[in-house]
Amino acid sequence: MNMRKAIAMALAAMLALTALASGALAEITYSTDGSFPICSETVHLTVGVPDNTLIEDWETNGLTKLIEERGNFDLEFVVFDSNDYASKLNLMVMAGGDELPDVILGSVVGNIDSMAYQWALEGAILPLTEYYNDPSISYYIHEAMDRTGTDFISQIKSPDGEIYGIPTYNQSYMNEYPHKGYYFKPWLETLGLEEPTTTQELYELFEKVCSQDMNGNGKADEIALTGTWGGNYDGWFAYLMNAFVYAGDTDYFTVQDGVVDVAYTTDAWKEGLKYIRSLFEAGFIPMETLTQDDASFKRLVSSEDPVAFMVVYLSTSMIDAALDYRYDFLPLSALIGPENVQYATFRPSVASISFVVTKNCKNPEAAFRMGDLLCAEDLSITARWGAEGTDWDYAENVENIEKYRPLVEGWPVYIVPYDDPTYWGSGTVQNAGWRQTGPYVRQYAIANGMGADAAAQSDIVPSYSYSIYQESGWNPDEVIPKLLYTAEETEAISEIRTTLLDYVKASTANFLAGNTDIDAGWEDFVAQCHTIGLDDVLSVVNEVYTRMYK
Repeated sequence: MNMRKAIAMALAAMLALTALASGALAEITYSTDGSFPICSETVHLTVGVPDNTLIEDWETNGLTKLIEERGNFDLEFVVFDSNDYASKLNLMVMAGGDELPDVILGSVVGNIDSMAYQWALEGAILPLTEYYNDPSISYYIHEAMDRTGTDFISQIKSPDGEIYGIPTYNQSYMNEYPHKGYYFKPWLETLGLEEPTTTQELYELFEKVCSQDMNGNGKADEIALTGTWGGNYDGWFAYLMNAFVYAGDTDYFTVQDGVVDVAYTTDAWKEGLKYIRSLFEAGFIPMETLTQDDASFKRLVSSEDPVAFMVVYLSTSMIDAALDYRYDFLPLSALIGPENVQYATFRPSVASISFVVTKNCKNPEAAFRMGDLLCAEDLSITARWGAEGTDWDYAENVENIEKYRPLVEGWPVYIVPYDDPTYWGSGTVQNAGWRQTGPYVRQYAIANGMGADAAAQSDIVPSYSYSIYQESGWNPDEVIPKLLYTAEETEAISEIRTTLLDYVKASTANFLAGNTDIDAGWEDFVAQCHTIGLDDVLSVVNEVYTRMYK
């Protein structure tokens, strides 16, 4: 018996004794080895999910069967079009909610975190706080808080003090620093130069990269840095601007001494714009960066001959894994600006609601137990990597484990996925897991300790980039993990916030492209931000931040 199961059994036994003494276990029993609570009678639940073309059949899916067997459930899925999942559910809620399934699950393609509180105010979903307060019901959630060392429940508590859902929560060094710089080592070695550490050194390096035939193909096709503007690969902008002022927040919010402001009206932002504009003006960053989409960008950086010296993302996964040169991209530190500013975008792991129980559920406690069960460690892994024993295994169950190395240096190997590029990234239809639909909780040890065959180049990544960014202290002292607004707060600023951010993005693109002179247009830009409603946005955001974090 492994240590995880022994601990689970001990905790289960303790909870069983406590609950029996209080008479609270009338509706549940325990599995044959005593390791988890289950419903005493089979409970039928209808489950709303967004469709996913890579899941073969929700009803026969391996994770579905695990949940049904372990918790004594009979799950019936109501599958909605993922393209209008949120809209469809909102319409059902506004119509009274009588047609909603018992349980609604969220996912990357159907995020429900921001809608849960409004649904609760409409009476469409039920508060679950009482179940959280009873460890014999929220069994795996409490175990997960121990695993992660985090009371992540505070991140999903609504403004009225109630908890209306069960979360996803995934700790990962790689994801917490999404805008890491990577440079092409062979070109730097050819030039005989050291890694740049400042904005000036980067400019001088870009001059050399773009003035020589670095890839030896006889074409002047070398690009110093590229990405997208508004797509998945737009982190290059924050990476560069972070050398002047922190620009890592999606709204460019900053926090200083507990007060929220924005970066884009500061003199430091203006100086950052001038520096980045100089890179465009010199041709180091192509103008297409401001218009190309993700697909065009990926084709560019996956050319037969390497053409890009630098990319910015959470990893180098945008480069085709079949290209050997992908593995020659190494991490570059956060840049130091002319005023000794040095930040890296930091987005701490946060919990988001991905499971709610609707007013139509006849057995909400049992429904909660289903969501709680999904937070178990092995099911949380299955939700992402597929079937245990086939798609992945715990390290202690892997033969020749010594040949594997962890994703992040310094962490022990915890799990070994056997063919994750095929399972997750190839577009192959599978029936082993839910592809991260619904709740799961995973601690740092899982993602950081994901084992890869050290001898297989296709599995090699510059893993130390994750620990470099995590351990170097480049993140600001204060950031906003997430904000939960009331309906009134949302109504007050949502339209203004969207208009404001669109204006900032469009104006920034015009500054960088040279369509608007930065010095001449700066005061008008700042004034227009205030005219649109920046002060109103900051007033509400500061109220929410104070409520949640002070």
